[in-house]
Amino acid sequence: MEIRLEWLRAFRAIMQTGTATGATAIIFRTQPQISRMISGLESSLGFQLFTREGRRLIPTADGLRFYAHIEPLLSNFDRLSGFAEDIKEKRGRPLVVAAEPFLLANLVPSAIESVHRAEGTKFAIELCVREIGLWASRSNVDLAVVALPFTQTDLELFSFADVELVATIPEAHPLAVKEVIDLAELATEPFIALGHTTLLRSQIDMAAVRVGKPFRPIMETGSGAIACELVARGVGVSISDPILASAFRDRGVVARRLTVPLNVTYGFLVNPAAAPSQILQMAHHVVDTAISIAGDLIATQSSVFDRIASALRQQKRRATGDDDPSSYDAPTRGADSSLDNDGPV
Repeated sequence: MEIRLEWLRAFRAIMQTGTATGATAIIFRTQPQISRMISGLESSLGFQLFTREGRRLIPTADGLRFYAHIEPLLSNFDRLSGFAEDIKEKRGRPLVVAAEPFLLANLVPSAIESVHRAEGTKFAIELCVREIGLWASRSNVDLAVVALPFTQTDLELFSFADVELVATIPEAHPLAVKEVIDLAELATEPFIALGHTTLLRSQIDMAAVRVGKPFRPIMETGSGAIACELVARGVGVSISDPILASAFRDRGVVARRLTVPLNVTYGFLVNPAAAPSQILQMAHHVVDTAISIAGDLIATQSSVFDRIASALRQQKRRATGDDDPSSYDAPTRGADSSLDNDGPV
């Protein structure tokens, strides 16, 4: 089977733009050339990548699966020149960190800022998409921050916190004066729901049914950030991750506890072949940042650092036969650490 790099780049360009014409601006080839590349790739693969609807090219199910596997490879290839320059100049490689979209709105950028200011660590940031099958392999991500369960990866998984969801409402709303909001009362308001494919939707719906007041959404969105943005604009109310909601505090969004607790579990996905010191350092900053933002809405698991360190030691021994684990122990925390609040998995 022949698969040329230029064919893969043409395929990715169409996935990014939706048309062969749009792809010309990315890979600097003519539209007929791009069409021939896609034909060559489809012929070599033995399956169709796109169907045509008007001027747009719609990826097939096989095309989406293929894209999920080749995108990490192309991303790594795109970074080759930077890696080579780092080697030439004796610079360390960047730590590749990924996260789901709702965690990229506040938690992960805040943690990365903290690490970068303290250590000067270089980063590459990736988006984690759970709907496309196997999301990431060990070839291109060192550490990811996700909501659990998350099965679309071959990275090592470690839960590290349980976070209590909150009602998000406009600051001028009558419910904003309450410290705790009854779920049945929230269900009577114009509700902005998360999409049926999101991790939290079924949990929220079942809780509403249990109190006898199912939500009747005025609209749905697959993005928690969009739901918060709509709340900020006074369109309605919603239920959100508290760390995400805090990013909209300056936009007039207030977060209130619910009488019926709803939780989401945070987890790390770790590449066991990554640099242990950088992984543990970043993990500590993520947990510290989550605590500083969520406060008593989060219950963390201090054992996560030992669990990660153990997995990294085991990988090191398997790879090299080195039985000295001392350099892979989790960093010692100060006496004022708040990470001893172990929460349920």
